[in-house]
Amino acid sequence: MKVSLWLLIPIVFFRFSQGKEHFNYGTKLPEARAHYQKGWEQILDRGEWTLAEASFRKAVELDSNFLLGWSQVGRISQNPKERALIFKQLSDKKSRLTGWEKKLLEVYLGSLELIDARDRGIQISRKQISDFYSLSENHFSGFLKVYPNEIYVYSEYVEVIHGIYGSKPALDSLQSQVVKGNKLNPFLISYTAQMQADLKDFENAFQTASESERRLNNPKLPIISFTNAFIYFEKGQFESAGKFLDQTLILDKNHTLAQRLKKRLDQKSKDL
Repeated sequence: MKVSLWLLIPIVFFRFSQGKEHFNYGTKLPEARAHYQKGWEQILDRGEWTLAEASFRKAVELDSNFLLGWSQVGRISQNPKERALIFKQLSDKKSRLTGWEKKLLEVYLGSLELIDARDRGIQISRKQISDFYSLSENHFSGFLKVYPNEIYVYSEYVEVIHGIYGSKPALDSLQSQVVKGNKLNPFLISYTAQMQADLKDFENAFQTASESERRLNNPKLPIISFTNAFIYFEKGQFESAGKFLDQTLILDKNHTLAQRLKKRLDQKSKDL
């Protein structure tokens, strides 16, 4: 759902590196939290879904009461029965939580429910999507006012802004960080390229993708080939998009975004 009158609605802007403490995400074990953050780095900044799943699972292995860790295991799991079990267990335990841990879990439970419905082929209503985006925007923006340095929560916040208001407002949020001298992580650079492609600004999209590749300095990372695949798909160059998608899935067969884009590409090919 995209709201056309986005200019009437305030987008919250944040500033990184303000010296504020980091959130503990509901675990007292630094090692569990380190694996949790490593999982986010792998899935977002590198596009390594398989390694990210291993990191999230290691986090909950170290701390079985790490509920936000379990929520990511549920979201990334490709086992529908496991997802359903994790969703039920987390839903039952949510009332025990308070503060930002509870609010983040509410967002991730909403995401888990939508992921499960989509993968099962269950119809998702516009109201469900609207309610999820509204909750996510409210909770993420509130969290980031207190913890502005949590870059991976900000990354998901930008995805929510994109989902609600479209590419231009999300790009404005990212541009505000650049103007302030804040350094974007590789995911946000890649996502910038994807939104530029969505706006048909292909020249800048390819330039941004090249910047991401230079920053990462590792051509074998799935995020690089996926970003190029997305740009070529939006440009209508489906053969090139297909080659980059194949490359992405060779690098990581569990790259869920690449799997979904490949389904869209296959449908386009049937329609031609």
